[in-house]
Amino acid sequence: MLTSADKLDGYVLDNMEGAVDQAAFLARTETPVAIIGARGTGKMYIARILHAQAGGSVNSLIAIDCREFRSRDDANRRIRQALLAGAGKTLVFKSPHLMAAESQVKLARQMATRLLADAETPTYLPAVRFVALFPASLQRLVAEGALQRKLASVFAAYPIRVPPMRHRQQAILRWARKILAQECASRSIEVKGFTPEAEQAMRQHPWHGNISEIRQRVVRALEQKPGGEWLTPVDLKLFLGDQAASGSLQLPLQGSPGYECGGDSYSPSAWEELALMLAERVNQLLSVQELLPLGTWLEDEIVLATLARYQGQHGDSAAFLHTSRRNIARWLPAIAARQAARDGCPLWQDPARLVADWIRGLGSAGDSPLLAGQSLLLELLEAHRDVATVDLRAQLLGVSRPTYGKRLREWRDAALPPGLTVAHG
Repeated sequence: MLTSADKLDGYVLDNMEGAVDQAAFLARTETPVAIIGARGTGKMYIARILHAQAGGSVNSLIAIDCREFRSRDDANRRIRQALLAGAGKTLVFKSPHLMAAESQVKLARQMATRLLADAETPTYLPAVRFVALFPASLQRLVAEGALQRKLASVFAAYPIRVPPMRHRQQAILRWARKILAQECASRSIEVKGFTPEAEQAMRQHPWHGNISEIRQRVVRALEQKPGGEWLTPVDLKLFLGDQAASGSLQLPLQGSPGYECGGDSYSPSAWEELALMLAERVNQLLSVQELLPLGTWLEDEIVLATLARYQGQHGDSAAFLHTSRRNIARWLPAIAARQAARDGCPLWQDPARLVADWIRGLGSAGDSPLLAGQSLLLELLEAHRDVATVDLRAQLLGVSRPTYGKRLREWRDAALPPGLTVAHG
């Protein structure tokens, strides 16, 4: 059925349980389309297929990243600009549930009526195709209070569901080999491939981070592996203990309202996985009395992930972290000095990967991710206050005992539980 879509960069023979065929079919219509899938499953890839099958050019697909809207007015202004310039284009709204409620309702009204809002005279929208990318079913997002019903109803007609990698076992190795080839080409290096043991480990791993996690693990392996060799399970940081933990731990949203909405195949968010992983690391370190500065490393990874999100721009990164450009510049030398210690610690590889996933999926509104990360780790450490001294907890947070006491008082004085004012993605 596909014509030009199979020439998209990164395409592999993976029908994604019919998502590709459904996108090709819906390309013939003008219906707004919701593409639903957990992080890293390839939602934007499906959007590009839909756009290509509709005859759109590469430059006429416009991605509108709703995570970057800093306020209701910012969202309304940028959406209005996109609508006015949208003739013949496909507008892809990434994570529109992260917009302010008023902006969601306003967008829904404009899409339903095809009339531009706040115009002095009735102004029809140009011919434009609407696509939205959501991390979970519309029913679940509405039940959680993130997505407004009016916007959900606009996109509810023919949602495309992109299944997680664990339901696409036959495609895991194809994606891994494609990603390895892409990353080797971008670095001008040669790697022979994956060992049989690595391929077996990849088939058994749950891949909660989906295609994004495959790329992250391959990239980290290439950064630490000389060219010309085979990548092993150790290089990819795929261990039996890691697999067992991923499959056995109870996830925070399981059993909560909205969890089963729409028959979702549940995938944990990066924040949920990060919380579980840090809890596991705290338990491990306290059980063997090994002290690593988890809090300092966590803040390092948050800063680095933010810089990666904003392509090294200190101004945007500082605004996202609720700090100053001067602080970013001041922190970087120390972060770089600790890089070898972080990279050389096997226990830290998965938390670092999950921090990058979490930061990439956050909205710009809300409190600082640095505060959310600090609050999370404080909560985990305080859960062990009966068995771990203040000195031990302070060392795991990476601060002095007086500083630990100060942060603990600030955390307890906060009006909300740790992290709740930050959109966790």
